[in-house]
Amino acid sequence: MTFVFLIARGLWESRYSCCQSDSNVTGCCVADCHVTEMAPKSVLEAFQEAPPPLGPQDKRSRKVYAFDCEMVYTTWGTSLARISVVDINYDLVMDIIVRPQHKVRDCNTRFSGLTMDQIERAELGLEQAQKMFFELINSETILIGHSVESDLKAMRLVHHKVVDTSIVFPHRLGPPYKRALKTIASEFLQLIIQEDVDGHDSKEDASTCMRLMVHKVVHD
Repeated sequence: MTFVFLIARGLWESRYSCCQSDSNVTGCCVADCHVTEMAPKSVLEAFQEAPPPLGPQDKRSRKVYAFDCEMVYTTWGTSLARISVVDINYDLVMDIIVRPQHKVRDCNTRFSGLTMDQIERAELGLEQAQKMFFELINSETILIGHSVESDLKAMRLVHHKVVDTSIVFPHRLGPPYKRALKTIASEFLQLIIQEDVDGHDSKEDASTCMRLMVHKVVHD
């Protein structure tokens, strides 16, 4: 949740970004604890760049993937809990649940779609997830996502060949405002997403990002 400041009737108004309610009202959701966004030195040390191509024949250099991550809240802030990757044909090529390093305080099921049981049964950690991802990509691979900085941060990944649908399909008011993926998909693809009451599906979001960019290329 963040505050969004809007001008209404010539005055500044602050509203919650999640439900657009006035900042003076009771929150739309209640949690057992607060979460933090602090980043210890160990987090910065975990960031990696995708490996360089092994040579001119490295097929990863010619690949384009769309990906989406789901995060949960831990005692050290948000943490990667799932990554889904689809290829140009919308086929799922990677979909894993990641076990956070720190104790999970809230699965954020409303948005992540993940339960504590799924998290506790996860066997792969962040480093293993990165290694699997690097089997698909190198530094020349194009990655597509929505508000992709959040996903790269969750993956502890530095990557320079990125297409962000929140930038390709900008908000009419310009930065820092962003259109929701759900809204963009409805307008340009006539596709309804994120309707599952059990939370978001990273496979669906990744596939939608790829479909949006294919639509953009074909129609522009």
